[in-house]
This record gives sequence, C-alpha cells and structure tokens, in this order.
Amino acid sequence: MFQLSKGQAVNTIAFYPNELTTGSVILLDYTQSYSKTVTGSIEADVISNPQNTPWIIAQFSGSSLPSASGQYDFKIFNYTPITQLIWNLTNTQWQLTTAIWNSGTPAIIGDQISAERAIISGSDVTPIKEYVSPNENGAYIVYID
Repeated sequence: MFQLSKGQAVNTIAFYPNELTTGSVILLDYTQSYSKTVTGSIEADVISNPQNTPWIIAQFSGSSLPSASGQYDFKIFNYTPITQLIWNLTNTQWQLTTAIWNSGTPAIIGDQISAERAIISGSDVTPIKEYVSPNENGAYIVYID
C-alpha cells in the first residue's frame, strides 16, 4: 500500500510488477475507493534500474495527486509519453513532411504491470500538530461523584 501526500513536493513509490518495464515513465490511473467519483492519471518517472532489482521505484510531484484525502485504487501501466516535433531538431523538410508539427507522436499506454492501493492525504485535511519537545507529560484528575 502506498502512502502519498499532496503536500509533499515529490512522492516516491516502490512496487513489484507483474512484468518488467524497460521504459523511463509509467502511468498511474487512480480511482477513489469509496465514491468512485474522483479519477485521474499521473505520469511517474522510473528511477530504478530493472537490471539491478525487479522492484520498480518511481517518483512524481505531489501536486499531481487529487486534493481529496482517502483510499484510492491504482492501476499501473507501461507508458510512452508524447514526443513533440521540434523545428530545429528534426531532419524532415517542410514540403516533405506528413506529420503535424505541434502534435508529434501520440502517447502509448502499454500493458498493466501492477494494481495497488494507496492512502492519500490531500489538501482537505488540516495538518496534524506534532509535539516534539522532550517534556510532553501531562496529568489530570478525574473526580467521581
């Protein structure tokens, strides 16, 4: 189970996939477990090397998470993001091209490589006050009639 926070700049996840990925990006499709009304997708950068470990470690921005706290179901897919055609980096002549310059190559969603659950703390929950001083002992008296 992932523990994610919208308030963190970067969230890191680790999971054992059903099949290995060789790409540098994965796609996380999420659905809120309770109401099924909050859905979306997140692109995450793979930071692990599959030659060294079968575990996949990936990172993504906390701002890409939904703002509603709760439990979510994640489906994780192999993913190839959109590649844009850039004017000065292509060898294609203007008259000979058949590609649309501003669209590039479409994103490719591959096989589902894992299904996970997550608890997300979002922006709708007030922060929990943590007391870290060494003297946090308190006492109270209970009177019974």
